[in-house]
Amino acid sequence: MVISTDADGLLSAAFLHHHLGWKVAGYYDSEILWLSTLTDSQAKQLVWIDLDVCNPACPALGHHLLTLTADVPSALNHICNPNLLAGIGRDTYTSKYPFSTIIFLLWLHEIALRRDLLARLLVLHADSSWSNYQQYRDNCRSWQQRLPGYDWNWLFRQVDSDDFNKLITAQLYPLLERLGAIPGQALTGSPSPESIGGQLRFNPDWDEDIILGLYGLAGTYLKWSPPAVPEITRRLAGDRRTAKLNPGSAKDFIDDLLDSDVFSYAIVNRDTINFTHLDW
Repeated sequence: MVISTDADGLLSAAFLHHHLGWKVAGYYDSEILWLSTLTDSQAKQLVWIDLDVCNPACPALGHHLLTLTADVPSALNHICNPNLLAGIGRDTYTSKYPFSTIIFLLWLHEIALRRDLLARLLVLHADSSWSNYQQYRDNCRSWQQRLPGYDWNWLFRQVDSDDFNKLITAQLYPLLERLGAIPGQALTGSPSPESIGGQLRFNPDWDEDIILGLYGLAGTYLKWSPPAVPEITRRLAGDRRTAKLNPGSAKDFIDDLLDSDVFSYAIVNRDTINFTHLDW
């Protein structure tokens, strides 16, 4: 696997290692690609996790990528993404998938979580799924219907209550604080408003302690055996840019991006797209 550099990527890696035996071979943060010897020796076997990579030689599973409309270009057929599967494009932006990759994996493989509070909080913290549920409840419930057969009632129990913020702050945040994994949060007292739902992000060059710490939490509370941390041997820096989308954007805009060898992109709101050129 090549995984994203956040909590969702690490939890997804722990899940896939425990259940399928997959190894972590590298990291990608939409700008820099960290490579190990595995990415050279097993380049054709790599799967990109919590990432939407446009290169058709890179099978990927993520949830960030959208198209402009419900029509999905054939060039993206190598990506497993709930938005693409459901026909959610920029024109239906407010209906996009609101949860994390790890939640999508749990549903996809029909794996029930342990009935443990911290196991539930760890999963809900990834990509701020609990915060999204509070803010976009109707869309979240709509996606529970799109993804049937899972115990959503237990996973999201009381998430929209006034007490849930206090629960996640008191129970989960102290563990993440000790990892240095809550950006912008004081070590004592209540978290600042901007850090509520703040995401764990790491730099593979110097944050191995954070990586190992979160894998340790996954092992302790989720009972998933985590993968080994790969030895990074080289880094590739991409050229990341931002462009504006407007209502008159051509419907083949995404095709134009792909034709220009964009490695990855994300429509971050109705009007803005980030994209990266990277020669790998």
